[in-house]
Amino acid sequence: MNTTHRIELGSFTCLVIKDGSESRPRLSDYVASPPDELKDRSLYMLGGVMLVETAEGRILIDAGDGPHRGPRTHEAEVALQEAGVDPQSIATILLTHGDPDHIGGLLTREKNLVYPNARYVLHRELWDAWQAPPSAGLYFPQQEPFVRRLAEHIADRSDLFDTEEQVRPGITAIPALGHRAGHSAYLLEADAERLLHIGDAAFDPLFLEHTDLINVHDTRPEEARDSRRMLVRRALAEEAIVVGTHFEPPGAGTLQEVGTDRCSWSAIPCA
Repeated sequence: MNTTHRIELGSFTCLVIKDGSESRPRLSDYVASPPDELKDRSLYMLGGVMLVETAEGRILIDAGDGPHRGPRTHEAEVALQEAGVDPQSIATILLTHGDPDHIGGLLTREKNLVYPNARYVLHRELWDAWQAPPSAGLYFPQQEPFVRRLAEHIADRSDLFDTEEQVRPGITAIPALGHRAGHSAYLLEADAERLLHIGDAAFDPLFLEHTDLINVHDTRPEEARDSRRMLVRRALAEEAIVVGTHFEPPGAGTLQEVGTDRCSWSAIPCA
């Protein structure tokens, strides 16, 4: 399987890179009572990151699993190396949220920064969650040593946001809360072309096609559903390409409204 897919977005070049090992869980593992027409559907899940080449510098959206979660079929680090990307060249890292498969690649096995020259953009709710004890339930308890070390490393190089705002030229952070603490999406705009990276707001395009579905594994399921609906409306209004972290390669597509709470997903061809 090709682990890297290129999207030319005006003056931006985006590389959608898969990271992790694919799985095909049943929709019923995530939706308590799926409608009859979907009860036999399965999902495709494989994590990833996205590299954005801009005139102002290289930007990475999330960082993948890293070396902390065991063997992976697809390693983002290998794909970035094959693309000639030096970790020291990354200027900005945009975080969608703090699950292990999104931030594990930020630290080496020795708990040092993988991207030593980057600044980190994240929602204030995520930063506040990292300051809380594991008993608060804001991150997985086994993450505590990792998040403590990470927060220590990036305390003086983090840019926090509370509401929608432009965080870099052509890039707008959009709070999309509910999945996890501080979950956010990012809208990229270059030469009138747009791409919306939705992180884990939807594990599979099926959740964008049926926006009434509730994922019971979201931290705040109803709020997460409302965030998905907001992002679908935004993608339709902006005529944006949509990228989801766990989507089946190439991991990018477009939406067309076909009814109330219903859209049709079409994957786009990527190089």
